[in-house]
Amino acid sequence: MNKLALAVLAAATLTLTACGGDGRDAVSASGGDVRTPDETSRCTEDMAGGTITMGEYVMLPSFSPGQGHYGLRGGAQSAAIYDRLMRWNPETAEFEPKLAESLEPNEDNTVWTLKLRDGVTFSNGDPLTADDVKFTVDLHKDPATGSTAKTDVDEIETVRVLDPLTVEFVLGEPWAGFPFALTRSAGEVIPEEAYTEVGAEEWAENPIGAGAFVMASNTPGQEVVLEPNPTYYGGPVCPTLRFISIPGSQATLESFQNGEIQVGYLRGAQFINDATQADEQGFLSEISSGRAIVMNNGAAGYDGVFTDERARKAVAHALDRDLINDRLTGGLGQPTSALLAESSRFYDGQQGPEYDAELASELVEELKAEGDWNGDVTLLTNTSPENIETGVIIKAMLDAVGFNVTLENVPQSQQAARLFGHDYEMTIGGLNPSDADPSASFTAYVTPGGPTNNSGVDNAELTEAGRNLKTATGLDEQIAALNRFQEIHNQVMPFTIFANAEEFVAVDEAVKGISPTSSGVMLFDGAYTTQP
Repeated sequence: MNKLALAVLAAATLTLTACGGDGRDAVSASGGDVRTPDETSRCTEDMAGGTITMGEYVMLPSFSPGQGHYGLRGGAQSAAIYDRLMRWNPETAEFEPKLAESLEPNEDNTVWTLKLRDGVTFSNGDPLTADDVKFTVDLHKDPATGSTAKTDVDEIETVRVLDPLTVEFVLGEPWAGFPFALTRSAGEVIPEEAYTEVGAEEWAENPIGAGAFVMASNTPGQEVVLEPNPTYYGGPVCPTLRFISIPGSQATLESFQNGEIQVGYLRGAQFINDATQADEQGFLSEISSGRAIVMNNGAAGYDGVFTDERARKAVAHALDRDLINDRLTGGLGQPTSALLAESSRFYDGQQGPEYDAELASELVEELKAEGDWNGDVTLLTNTSPENIETGVIIKAMLDAVGFNVTLENVPQSQQAARLFGHDYEMTIGGLNPSDADPSASFTAYVTPGGPTNNSGVDNAELTEAGRNLKTATGLDEQIAALNRFQEIHNQVMPFTIFANAEEFVAVDEAVKGISPTSSGVMLFDGAYTTQP
């Protein structure tokens, strides 16, 4: 075993718990048979009642517009209150109308006409209208809102209200995947009159939407309880929903198997493998760029070593991704440096940086020789056992090439807040692009000033490559654009991928009618439980 592998093994042994190890007989979490819940049945009046409790990876930071983008960051809570204009159906790989009745493009995908369902009301009784859709887009466009959907809606040059139920979106450039934006938080319509009346601060904790549920109680960061909306346009709503914060996938799986929760958000191959080997049913998805080290490229006044692309490249080349996978998952994960998983319909052999400890050492020594930097960097991780272990292993690899890494462990919610607030030097995260339209996410991650540009990268060539992704039409053109984006990314290296992620939303046998949409968000409007 080489020196680096010995160092990593010694460091990892300090934190190994039941969340990792070798000698498993299990197949890969992404292989074998996975039982998928039946999502075809829906709540009926005679099934009303009961409570479904979901363990969240990270709670929704607030109910302010545009916070419910991602399932791993509380997107189910947001969608339950607001609903969505469109839904991405992962099984059929198609966009489906939800609050919308239809969404149609013109010939070159620059103008999209949306027709709303007739008779839809918000939970306060106000009708949902085209004016509310326009108001919502304007909210997302306003930087003061802090919406994670801002990059998506910035593609819209004009919103025209044609009649009370018809909206026309005029885009600045062609975007064949525009419906994707309306499957995420940009598709959560905000009632103009109610929002204006109470103001943004109160709205963040007590929202009103057109979704299947209404707020019952909200303890930010800990617990959200939602009750059925009796006027929901989609028919009867059965359960009370309870969302709770659970620190880490190991604790989530234990809570699920102990019956404390009925739905649990699991992330990490070893935990998903444990769940599927126990024949738990759930929704499994493979996430490109799901495990990454994000480096601060100069956001929020940061002027440290990672403003130099040589330091970022040193990190990328220092990572032995196969060894990380062996130590963290017992070989069950999907180590990679590429932005796209091989299972992606857009993958065409794109590759990220190779493991090269010698090159990494040379780059670090070059930087040390030029100034006062002595190798010190801080790696921000969260306090879940699996993230602590990941941090220890990555520290060993970076220290082996000349960095001197200090680990800072904080709660998951605090790590997420600091990532989005650029209050970090280097952190463990993930990009989580949806295969429905990866261009939307990749563009958002590299657009200067964008709310999900967590690295703070500002590189004209990378920005242009991102723009070309979004305007590409047809599979061949999209693949070519993604190849170019990977090429430029490898030069700039704002973040470096070390594995794909696997996400598994475990669902108890008694729970029916949950359906997934884009970005790992679960929809509960048709859900019910057969338990009292």
